[in-house]
Amino acid sequence: MFNNILICSFVPKNNKHTIETTFEIAKKFDSSIIFLKCIHKELPTFAFFHRKSEKEKHEELTKETHLALEEVEEMAKQNNISVKTESVFVESVSEYVTTYVKKNDIDLFVPDSTPPSDISMHDHKDIVNRMYKDIDCAILTLK
Repeated sequence: MFNNILICSFVPKNNKHTIETTFEIAKKFDSSIIFLKCIHKELPTFAFFHRKSEKEKHEELTKETHLALEEVEEMAKQNNISVKTESVFVESVSEYVTTYVKKNDIDLFVPDSTPPSDISMHDHKDIVNRMYKDIDCAILTLK
């Protein structure tokens, strides 16, 4: 039923409830999982280059994201589940995820319900609602 499951997280830290629930579904349907960290790319303060502090913040966020992905891979290994992890920095999260779902034949989309701290809850809901409208597969929302 669900051959390919996409878990999409918008924050560097993992939501264990979302991961564990999706792993249970993957076990039941013998599915493969793609875990995608989709982090909003911040535009530079100056039009053509990033300041040193912006570069340092980006490097720290990249490290934190990779550690979180390693944690997911370890959890998958413990549960004997096939998981592919990816992280991307994008300007438009909703457009990227919508295109990703279509290109990778995703059967179940599981967005992380945790909003990033750098955007408001209203903006986060707007992003998620746009994805719900544009994605043509089953969507599982967890709290």
